[in-house]
Amino acid sequence: MKYIVMMLAICFTVINATAQQNNNSTVKKSTAETDKLKLYPNPAKTYVNIYVDWKIAQPFSIIIHDMQFDTQLNEIKVGVRKSYQYALDVTQLPAGRYKITVVGTTKMEEVLIVNK
Repeated sequence: MKYIVMMLAICFTVINATAQQNNNSTVKKSTAETDKLKLYPNPAKTYVNIYVDWKIAQPFSIIIHDMQFDTQLNEIKVGVRKSYQYALDVTQLPAGRYKITVVGTTKMEEVLIVNK
């Protein structure tokens, strides 16, 4: 009887570990298949790095607006890329909140805070 209980416990542990591995690989797979926009550092004082990752390489534009939708930076047009990094100098922008918009086949937006 003890032998059967031990075997059941071992089987349950192996099945549970396998299920967790499958769940983890599914999560990694699904996050790797999404478009991403990341700003760092945020809030920014002197510069901000804009990181763009597309699941499919494509041309895109980066537009920066203040919260009243006035364009603060004309479009930065980028050729066909899957990953891109741009260091933006924010020293000429007044302190406040800005919307970074990346437009390709889809649109991603992120809020940037500039502190002085």
